[in-house]
Amino acid sequence: MTQRTKKQHLVPRFYLEKFCDADGFVWTHAAKTPPIGRKPEDTAVETNFYSPIGADGVRNDEIEGLLGAIESYAAPFWCKVSDGISLQEEEREKFALFLAAQYLRSPSSVRAGAEMTAYFAHHTMQFITANKDVHERAVDNYETKTGKIVPPEDREKMRRFSADPNNFTINILRAAGLPVLSSMGKLADIFCHMKWVVGRSKDQHLITSDSPVTRTSDPATHSPIYGDGAFANKTVRVNFPLSPCRMLEMTWKGEERNRVVEIPKRMAREMNGVRAAHAERFVYCCQRDTGIEKLCDKWLEGGNVPKIMTEPDTPKIEVKRRL
Repeated sequence: MTQRTKKQHLVPRFYLEKFCDADGFVWTHAAKTPPIGRKPEDTAVETNFYSPIGADGVRNDEIEGLLGAIESYAAPFWCKVSDGISLQEEEREKFALFLAAQYLRSPSSVRAGAEMTAYFAHHTMQFITANKDVHERAVDNYETKTGKIVPPEDREKMRRFSADPNNFTINILRAAGLPVLSSMGKLADIFCHMKWVVGRSKDQHLITSDSPVTRTSDPATHSPIYGDGAFANKTVRVNFPLSPCRMLEMTWKGEERNRVVEIPKRMAREMNGVRAAHAERFVYCCQRDTGIEKLCDKWLEGGNVPKIMTEPDTPKIEVKRRL
């Protein structure tokens, strides 16, 4: 019987190996914490992150297996991409799928997915409590399913309590956000159609993080109602560090051809800042760096913050590893 993998990488091990120092260590930086050098196999790991417990009480390893397969598809083309060589159609599709997986599998994306699930659940509850008849039917269904009786006076107290989001906090299991990974195919298709260019940084080493694929766009294009347009925004820039000296960037503008462009030192430092700002908890690099320590103290000190837009009448949402 094959032993299942409990110790699961949030960032692929083969990817972390590209950010090792001369002794084979990856340096993990976090806020207000001294950097720690570890081997790639012991870096960016968490027990059963991608293996939720099913209704039968057994952990489901399907996601972990899928992510491993996607990594194996992309690995053979790494050098080609790093050298700025255009991939063939099938190669590009496989690498784009890998990039989509790195974006969606991150703790930040999974947590945002869980928050969104809680957000929609709250709005469903608001719809029910806004109409007394609808609420009565919902309680009737609860009584039928559980066999428990809710007295009329308690029904009304329940409705009034649930109608005010200031009365409660929604706790949701982090695993509820794993379905965001079902969007990998659609996101990979978007990446396939964007323009790819590889940059080389000679004078400033590049870092990566637990959210290695970042998305930025021109703030002037952001709407207070509709948001930033996500990947459809024509000013969007998607970045992914390939190594301490190479960076893949995808945009909707410009031309794509076999090349590697130079990244000025100032721009490389700005890219590192963006990486730290988008990280959930950890930044990884090929050396202990006081400058990166300062970036982490600046961007990661506040801890986890909601990644989704919520309305004023939304209760506090807390994503939990365990309930």
